[in-house]
Amino acid sequence: MNPGSEPTLPPVRKQYLNHFRLDRVLAAGGMGEVYLGFDESLQRPVALKVIRPELARQQSFLDRFIREARAQAQVTHSNVVQVFFVGQERDTVFIAMELVDGGSLHDRLHADKKLDWQEALKHMRGVAEGLREAARLNIIHRDIKPANILLDRFGLAHLADFGLAAPVYSRDQGEAPLESAPVNTASLPKLTQVGAVMGSPPYMSPEQARGDELDVRTDIYGLGATFYELLTGSAPTKAQTLMELDRFMKGPPPAKMVTLSTDVPRRFAAVIDKCMERDLTKRFQTWDELIAALDAAAPRPIVPAGTGPRVLSWLLDLAVFGAVTRVTLQMAPLLGFVALAVWVIAGCALIGATPGQWMMRLKLRRPPDLPAPLGRVVLRFVVQHGWLAFAALAVASLYRGTDAALSYVYAAAAATLFAAGVLGGAVKLFNKDGRTLVDLLSGTRVLVDVTGGT
Repeated sequence: MNPGSEPTLPPVRKQYLNHFRLDRVLAAGGMGEVYLGFDESLQRPVALKVIRPELARQQSFLDRFIREARAQAQVTHSNVVQVFFVGQERDTVFIAMELVDGGSLHDRLHADKKLDWQEALKHMRGVAEGLREAARLNIIHRDIKPANILLDRFGLAHLADFGLAAPVYSRDQGEAPLESAPVNTASLPKLTQVGAVMGSPPYMSPEQARGDELDVRTDIYGLGATFYELLTGSAPTKAQTLMELDRFMKGPPPAKMVTLSTDVPRRFAAVIDKCMERDLTKRFQTWDELIAALDAAAPRPIVPAGTGPRVLSWLLDLAVFGAVTRVTLQMAPLLGFVALAVWVIAGCALIGATPGQWMMRLKLRRPPDLPAPLGRVVLRFVVQHGWLAFAALAVASLYRGTDAALSYVYAAAAATLFAAGVLGGAVKLFNKDGRTLVDLLSGTRVLVDVTGGT
């Protein structure tokens, strides 16, 4: 260590706090500063959160600081910043905790205006996992916001700042915890009583703003409001005071996520909207429910569809045409085409693909959560199924004894459209991650569901 090359620490700070070396200031706030430090005992970098001496002499601030350390230390999870030590050096009280040095989601929002929905979903699920562990220990956070979600160098989200953490109470009886847990929440200094309101107004639930008793559904609201802002670039409300928040809660709710952005799939947007229901009975009731909904909204594995399975799927569909035509050729030569048309249309209406494609687990269609221009969707349908019309005209012209050349024209058109429908999607354009197969005709993904799901 070269002392001459390091920033000069404020004179009220020591170069060492216990066995932790203070190197430089990372951030400063109303309660104190966060330093980049080094644990001389375990030889590892840490973050040191130091409370201002003048605040440490005020019992309420000291209680909040100790409360944060104890609550956060009890929640051992990869998506929660880990606390290693809480101590005091003369008049300086501090917490030593895991160093998460990738900035906060608030920083990302300021730099990028909004998050990509897939990254947001990953972070939201991770934080939800951490909060589920906190709820298992009868702890709710009460101050979820972008500034309190930190990223490490691997891009993993970590929830920080448990300064407003409180025990979870049941929905019927304020004294009984929702579930038993080996954690003594009574060891946490009391911060507020029922009726007192603390938190960050843009992300506070209605019941938190009213000072009601709270449970995990308050954190579910806060998480939804946080990712509402991260996905849209704007918080649900600009309220900064409880009076402004009260006016907001009495007015119309913010615009639904499903109506705001075409970049976010409807299924994921619906999850955000449900998290932010003002009626807490309409929200997700548990973290398990929310995590299951996020899993359902996550991008599905995509496997490119090869030419072989495509052709085979069409042969399966054409088997219906062949079977019907064989017995009706003399009396009703077009009945085979009618049967195949009904087969295709009914299959697309009922299972989202032709029966042959469904049996091959092929989904040559536009996923409902991905927008595509209507004209290109129509083009895909025409080249995939339009050959049936020309094939019918070709057969009809042959049976009627019309010009043979015209029959050949119809047949060539049918063959061309058939080839385009089967092989057009096999022209591959991979996106940057190398996994998504894009159908150039429609501009949408071509999915092969290898699990057999829909």
